[in-house]
Order: sequence, then C-alpha cells, then structure tokens
Amino acid sequence: MRKFLLYLLLVVTAVSMGSCRKAVEKAQRNIRFEGIEKIERQGLTGAEMVVRVMNNTGYKLVLSMAEIDVYYADGRVGTVVLREPVEVPRHTTDSFRTLWRLKIADPMALYVLLKKAESGDLSQVGIAYALEGRGGPAPVKISRDRMPLSDFLNTFGLTLQDVKNYLK
Repeated sequence: MRKFLLYLLLVVTAVSMGSCRKAVEKAQRNIRFEGIEKIERQGLTGAEMVVRVMNNTGYKLVLSMAEIDVYYADGRVGTVVLREPVEVPRHTTDSFRTLWRLKIADPMALYVLLKKAESGDLSQVGIAYALEGRGGPAPVKISRDRMPLSDFLNTFGLTLQDVKNYLK
C-alpha cells in the first residue's frame, strides 16, 4: 500500500509539473511588451514612461519591482528604479504610465555617456536588469546580467535611434 501511495504521489507531482510548465509557456505567449509610447523627464532624476502592454491571460499582472543598471565602459553610471507598482488587468491591451527614478552612481560617467550618445557612439554602453512581480498565482522574476545596449534594445523592440531621441 505504501509503494502504491508513493507511486501515486509521484504521478500526481509529474502531471502537475507538466501542466504548470504548459501554463507558464502559454502565459509567456499571451503577455507581450509592445513598446514605449512616450518618455518625459521629471526634474533631474525622474522620468515618466508610457508603455504599451498586452496581457491576454486570465490573470492580473503586477510589476512590483524593476531596476535597470546602466554601465559605460567598465563603470556603473547609475540605476533606473521603478517608483511604484504597475498593474495590468487581465485580457487587456493598453498603455500604462510608469514612474522611474534615476540613482546616479558616477556623475562624470553620466556626463561622458551623454556626450557619447550625442555623437552617436553607444558601443560601450551595457545594461543589466531585474524585474519582479506576479502573474496571478505565479511569481515572476526576470533578470539579465550585463549585456550590450543593442541586445537590451532588441529584447524590448527598440532601436538606438529611439534612445537618442529620448535623451534629447
């Protein structure tokens, strides 16, 4: 009887893991970042960004934490931090206002980065990011270590020209 219960428990666990994996894969297909519609600076260290998101799942998405570290050459320039949580209702495609704060780690590196951006040279810029939230009952944690700016932009459907336009 014990062996039967153990096998039954293992079968139930294996089936539930398979269905959870399928649910996660389905959610990934039905959640999409569609782009940035607007960025406005707010003072020296703040920004408002309007983003378009599609949530075609049956769950409300909540982004509770987001950080983007910006690097130039070998040094960290600063970190851009989400100031307040963002909620995306279920079965929605819409634009959402997000507020961000810039924490400057090295003011001189920021100055050099801005000058290089004006001249069109963003080849030494690197990005790392971390996101945390919930998609219904499942926690969401996504992070990437330092990568080239071009890879980061491709991930979110942006171009270098978009960055140059936003920095003006």
